Amino acid sequence: MNDPLLRMLGDLPQAEPNFERAARVRARCHTALARSQPRAHRRSGPRIGETLLAGLGVVYLFETVRQALFFLGLG
Repeated sequence: MNDPLLRMLGDLPQAEPNFERAARVRARCHTALARSQPRAHRRSGPRIGETLLAGLGVVYLFETVRQALFFLGLG
């Protein structure tokens, strides 16, 4: 190791795990994940907004294909 930076890095002590901090982080993550779980009282049926958005996407796709065929002289 000729580079002084590599020598300085080689002299650093090994990192030791902090088990208490890891347990606190793990507990916070579990709490956040528990809060983000879907609620049981939500409707499971189709939503009107999603259906409307999908329908508009299909209409847009068909109109795009129709105009492309028109410009190519096929429609």
